[in-house]
Amino acid sequence: MGQMQEKMMKVLLVNNFYYNRGGDCTYLFSVKRLLEENKHKVVVFSMHHPQNFESEYSGYFVSYVNYAEEIKSKNLFSGLKVLFRTIYSFESRNNLERLIEKERPDIAHIQNIHHHITPSIFYVLKKHKIPIVWTLHDYTLICPNTSFLCQGKVCERCKKTRYFWPLLVKCKKNSFAASAMAAIENTAHRIMGVYNLVDILITPSNYLRDKLIEYGFKKEKILCLNNFIDVDLNDKKRDNKNIDDYYLYVGRISEEKGIRTLIDAAITDNKISLKIVGDGPLREEMIFYAKSKDKNRTIDFLGHKSHNEVIEFMKGCKFVVVPSEWYENFPYSILEAFACGKAVIGSRIGGIPELVKDRETGLTFEPGNSVDLRSKIEYYTYNPDKAEEMGKNARLFIENELNADEHYRRLMEIYKQVTSRQIG
Repeated sequence: MGQMQEKMMKVLLVNNFYYNRGGDCTYLFSVKRLLEENKHKVVVFSMHHPQNFESEYSGYFVSYVNYAEEIKSKNLFSGLKVLFRTIYSFESRNNLERLIEKERPDIAHIQNIHHHITPSIFYVLKKHKIPIVWTLHDYTLICPNTSFLCQGKVCERCKKTRYFWPLLVKCKKNSFAASAMAAIENTAHRIMGVYNLVDILITPSNYLRDKLIEYGFKKEKILCLNNFIDVDLNDKKRDNKNIDDYYLYVGRISEEKGIRTLIDAAITDNKISLKIVGDGPLREEMIFYAKSKDKNRTIDFLGHKSHNEVIEFMKGCKFVVVPSEWYENFPYSILEAFACGKAVIGSRIGGIPELVKDRETGLTFEPGNSVDLRSKIEYYTYNPDKAEEMGKNARLFIENELNADEHYRRLMEIYKQVTSRQIG
């Protein structure tokens, strides 16, 4: 690592959004801080947005487009304009070229660019001989809906590039127009071969890497590099004597997150309460559903909370439940729970089992099986020492394997590999 530090690099970080919006932004700001702490120069390219943080490079950002509002107009010209912008953005290409000519970055590290910035920027990066690494935060390259979901259920109908399915099942926002545009965008990018311009694809989970290979991507161009988390957030961890009598769910309240399964599992056990933090399309429905089943009122819906508030709830709970019923990639909610020294009960789906290791850092259960989930909740309820022990293991897992130093070391290895043209 010391040898790699001899040459400080100028790294171009690219992401659609430049504010705290989701996992891609969480990683963007974390890796930006990590690179800067190690004396590298970071150049940012993004899209204008009302909530963006300040940036000295904002003069190069592309204009903000609210696709939801554009589509509502139901105007043919507007629809075609949106469709073309999602496939190829001349503004992104031209603005980035101006930024490249001024800053001359050594490498481009791409995050989430679909629909707004678009892979059109790859052409100008290659023109200037700038290596490209791309950290994938979802399944967009192999699923037009980005998440393998259709009407709240797992769907892989498009396997082998059968991208007519989105038009038939309206998997994107339950809208024909949105689904059609997603399918056309995905098809166009494959025909254009834009993904072949990328030197290395980085996946946070082995599950995502395996999925890409299963769908035809070359395995030698895909590397798994787990996300990391700043364990300092737990420096003021509450003493175990102050742990409250509840367990916690944090996340979106929607069908694929397994909320209904969680409620079914929770209402049969009154010895410990469940706190649900988050918002989403099913919030009101799930509140009503819980009240109709939960006669003892042991389930509390707390709504949206700030990140700091979420961390405080995690510090105070006995354990965290992640009951997802879709292919979660590498959830930050689990990393945060681990950093707070909490064991996690997680469903055996997607990348969750790579983090929640049975009887080590938590317990797993069959997705959608409330009886199985209930048995795991009861195990921790009657064996709090086991929950505490696995929580300590989880904290050590973060400290030893998913820490900033280890992530930096491996990221520098990838950067060095592509900048030295070792990729064929």
